[in-house]
Amino acid sequence: MEQHKLTIDMNEATIEQLRDHHFALFGLHAIATSASGAPTIWLSAHYLERHVEISWIETYSMFTSRKMAHAPSTKVVATHNYPAPLGSVLTVSGNDGAGIVTPGGPAGHMEIDNAGRTELSAGLCMHDSHGMYQPIGVFDLIDVDLFQPVPKVAFFFSPIPHMAGEIATRSLGPGVLLDYQMARDGSLSIEYDIHDGWAVENRPYARAIKANEPLNPLLLIRSSALQALAMQRQRITSR
Repeated sequence: MEQHKLTIDMNEATIEQLRDHHFALFGLHAIATSASGAPTIWLSAHYLERHVEISWIETYSMFTSRKMAHAPSTKVVATHNYPAPLGSVLTVSGNDGAGIVTPGGPAGHMEIDNAGRTELSAGLCMHDSHGMYQPIGVFDLIDVDLFQPVPKVAFFFSPIPHMAGEIATRSLGPGVLLDYQMARDGSLSIEYDIHDGWAVENRPYARAIKANEPLNPLLLIRSSALQALAMQRQRITSR
């Protein structure tokens, strides 16, 4: 379990504007996958100060739910949620998405096998800054799907009252994508100004996100290697 932290510094004029217009901070986590899906809002912070500190622990679970369309603003509600370490396999046998977690999956990945006849939705959850499991994406579960968390997180300030688990296919406003592979001791810091936006200059770990920019290419990595590995795992599990 790895702890990550973000520090955001803002001036007084910025924090007053954010408070006056009821802005909140929202985060979405990147993931590599063999499946087709959509990113979801994972983290939120509604009480903003000039010096904001957000921290979370990369603790995972696998969830299943009824089959759903990947429509923006749709709220993902897990029917079943199974906390498990990386390398685990969730074998789903029930038509409602119920299953059993066992070890034996590819190292560093989570595997969800649909052994039933019902198409479902599924994905990974991760602890947010309040220690609650929240979806970091929702995906079609047909046969065998593999997931690998990617240490990149997109952050946005928005006045719109979004919810954790809400599908977001486009940015919630001008945002920033932070690469925690480049973090020292799991911590990154950045400044935000209401007029100038996120201070990404001279920060190799930060990349600006434009307003209304599509999020799937940034946060969902459809890996051909994972697709090939999923097909291989499917042949193994079907024997």
